[in-house]
Amino acid sequence: MASPNYNNNNNNNNDDDGNNHNHQSTSNHSNINELLQQRAQQQQQQQQQQFMSFVNRYGLNILFPAYVTAKNKDSTTRTLKTNKDLINARLLENGILFEDMQSMPQLQEGVSRVVDNLMRTQAFHSVQLELDKNDDDTENNNNNNKNNETTSSSSSPSHTLKVILDEKKWYSLYIGGGIKHEGIEESLNSNASSKLPKAQFETSVTFPNWTGYLDRTMLQYTVDQTATSRFVFSHERPLYSWFPEEGTTANTILALAKGSQYALGVRAWMDTLDHESSRSYQEYQRMIQWRLDNTGNVSRPELSPLVYWGVDWTLGLRDVIPRKDPTLPYAADASPEIVAQSGCSLQHSIKWEARTNGYYTDDRYQPTTGVDGHIQAELAGPPGDVGYIKLQGGTAGHWRPLSSDAVSFHTTFATGILQSISFQGLCRSPTISDRFFVGGPMQLRGFLPAGIGPRSKTGGSTTPGGDAMGGHFFYTASIAASILPPNTVLADYGIRLFAFGNAGTLVGMVPSSSLWSSSSNNNNGCMEEWIRVAQSTRLSAGVGISGGTPMGRLELTYAWPLRYGPKDARRNLQFGFGFSYG
Repeated sequence: MASPNYNNNNNNNNDDDGNNHNHQSTSNHSNINELLQQRAQQQQQQQQQQFMSFVNRYGLNILFPAYVTAKNKDSTTRTLKTNKDLINARLLENGILFEDMQSMPQLQEGVSRVVDNLMRTQAFHSVQLELDKNDDDTENNNNNNKNNETTSSSSSPSHTLKVILDEKKWYSLYIGGGIKHEGIEESLNSNASSKLPKAQFETSVTFPNWTGYLDRTMLQYTVDQTATSRFVFSHERPLYSWFPEEGTTANTILALAKGSQYALGVRAWMDTLDHESSRSYQEYQRMIQWRLDNTGNVSRPELSPLVYWGVDWTLGLRDVIPRKDPTLPYAADASPEIVAQSGCSLQHSIKWEARTNGYYTDDRYQPTTGVDGHIQAELAGPPGDVGYIKLQGGTAGHWRPLSSDAVSFHTTFATGILQSISFQGLCRSPTISDRFFVGGPMQLRGFLPAGIGPRSKTGGSTTPGGDAMGGHFFYTASIAASILPPNTVLADYGIRLFAFGNAGTLVGMVPSSSLWSSSSNNNNGCMEEWIRVAQSTRLSAGVGISGGTPMGRLELTYAWPLRYGPKDARRNLQFGFGFSYG
């Protein structure tokens, strides 16, 4: 009888125990590795927090003045053209604290503002700022010895800020072409199917930083496909640099909070504005303008990336030229009212303007939260032959009811009034060039540009419903809600869908006694005028899609006019381009 075999069973049991032991060892080893990794990550985070805490507490003492030098692209030494005192002034104005303790984050914020400020002048290819420990070498001997002695006794080491400027050449030449920006909205939204944006050829020469004060001089010539030409000359520089550098006036300006950034410029131009699609005339301008503003380096106030204020003094001739009849050599293809407005007028005016330009919103061209606004006041009079006071302004508000930016609400309101001033018979009433015109996708959607308000009985061939004659009082208001399209490519690019409702009107002459007087004798007249304004209000509603681009705000809308006048120029589908919301 064969004895039972226990060896195989014992071997199998040993194998199972060995496998279990190996699995347990592997599991324990992986757990230990995870614990070690977690502990290493915690230690790394703690070290990073300690380092950032040290950086935030570590004080830096920057010697004055900063060392300003040119960037050497080769072994040769380059002479710096830019005024060094001006660069040091910009450093101070943008938050660089000299001879005072500041943290590294504070210094980084100041450096960022300085670089952005200097690059906006378009005088440099690049701006670099470096921080060097002061070692009294020959390069830093430009610093005052008194400052060195004062800071050497401090417990914190002193540093020298080095500004390296890569200056552009003394001139730049541009030759090219494109679409004419003036009148592009009227062209794209005109009822005339043949009306297209005008192509133009442009050539310009620019002299950046010619005198070393971050000034800018430009000569520009353009001509479009209809042979209409435009010539512009402009020169702008910091306000204080117009005065003797060591004089009292220059030093007083520099002592202001943003003194070196106040700019004074002159601009002269000859241009022809085409209004034939809405009011059957062109306007030939020969103008000169001086502008004092707080930012500089902007051709138009609404293009400034910062909060803007400025004062314009303007003098020039404006010539209203009615549209010519294509068949009769001496006839006008325009209404009698436009023909009566034809001829020259001399404009002499002073205008003050302020704009926030989206500075208090989360996005300048596609805002979802914040406020925006603008205001203008213009007075025209002798030696010009037209006298008036013109006030206009507007505001916009944006807010998100939820923490997410998926849904946002928007409101806008704008108004303006134009009042004639005769200056004891020296000036006549405002011409058609001075009046308000209302309509268009960025102002009153559902109506064409200059599509509402007083009109002539007849018009030219491009305005068969009557020429727009403009008005002396207007208001527009809107409410809208916008959303990001869910889980689409459009949402990745920040494109939003929105629904809106618009209201607005434009009326002709409003007597000053009705608007400004509070006497009981004029209360009835004032009430009648405001009732007339309310009764003339237009309404529209619709939907659209919008997006913010570096060039401005783009939108495509479809609107249904709900309340309109019998001669209003309406259009449902519209394309809009502008520099602000609403």
